[in-house]
Amino acid sequence: MKKQFQSAIILSIFIFTSAQAQFNFYSYYQGIYDDNIFNNTNKISDFVNSFSFGSAYNFESEFNNVQLYYEGNLSYFQTTTSKSFNTHRVGLVETHLFSIDDNPMNAGINYSIRNNQDEYEVYNFDQISAYINYRQSISETDFIIPGYVYNRNNFKNFTLFSHNEHKLFLTWISSFETQTSLMVNAEYSLKNYFEKYDFEEYLNEASQLKVKANIGQSLSETSGMNGYVVLRKNLSEGSRYLISDSLVYYEEEIFNDIYSYNGIETGLGFKHYLNENIEVSLEAKYLTRNFTSLPAVDRNGVELTSMREDNQFGFGAGIVFDLSKFVNGISLSATWNYFKNNSNDYFYKYSNQIISASLDYDF
Repeated sequence: MKKQFQSAIILSIFIFTSAQAQFNFYSYYQGIYDDNIFNNTNKISDFVNSFSFGSAYNFESEFNNVQLYYEGNLSYFQTTTSKSFNTHRVGLVETHLFSIDDNPMNAGINYSIRNNQDEYEVYNFDQISAYINYRQSISETDFIIPGYVYNRNNFKNFTLFSHNEHKLFLTWISSFETQTSLMVNAEYSLKNYFEKYDFEEYLNEASQLKVKANIGQSLSETSGMNGYVVLRKNLSEGSRYLISDSLVYYEEEIFNDIYSYNGIETGLGFKHYLNENIEVSLEAKYLTRNFTSLPAVDRNGVELTSMREDNQFGFGAGIVFDLSKFVNGISLSATWNYFKNNSNDYFYKYSNQIISASLDYDF
């Protein structure tokens, strides 16, 4: 697969060297104070220095754009230093227009890795991802987007959980004279594990259906708001887990597996431009997660007869300063978020407060 990926890049360079080429680069620093880095009742705080950087080379023509890109991230935890990690991704993406400025098809492939440290090296993984989607105009104000995503997720130290993932989705977007926009999305996801087992209620594949609706409303030339709701329905019975020293480790807890629960999430957002260079935002959300095969536990770690159920609410605020009038392509932002998770599982009754400041440079 890696040889095929390299061949695709070389072939694209050969084909599009006659097209107009453009190079882009970005760098992004974020300082994050997180008072609960593990999102559990132990409430361990830390400060994270996160530096992201990337570059892209674009081959552009009237109806086609091919981009080769690299993205990297280095995140350093000051207290729990062993939790520090780095990620890298290289990819190829093509956008083709079937008519001038309309009906684009996007297709891409990328390879990414995550490297952890010390005891967290067991979470190292690599991923091959490919996707394709197409936007078809139905009218001047309506269009539809069908698409497909493939992921090959490989956990070399947790091969039990390595899998292929397939996602099929369909999105409808409409806009109205009232300056209202509506988006409805349906997605079916299927996960097939590499290793197969013939145990009762031990999954060899998992599937889920997700439906999302989002409505946005312009309030003025400088203000707008949106509301959304997401429904998740787990279509599988059973779970995957490993046993070590008489302890059971469920996939849902190790990787926060989205296939393991039914749930609903809803939220509201508001944005306002104080002037052409300063944007402020507010948001609030509420979600429920009802796990179908993960037992709740008490403070002693003893499994209860009921499955884990979470109810979480959160809110936040942010501000963005566009500093392009001083240095082209630079912006400064700050955010604050608070989450409160109530659960029948003692270990997952927690609150979480995150404060961050970011500097973004794109040229």
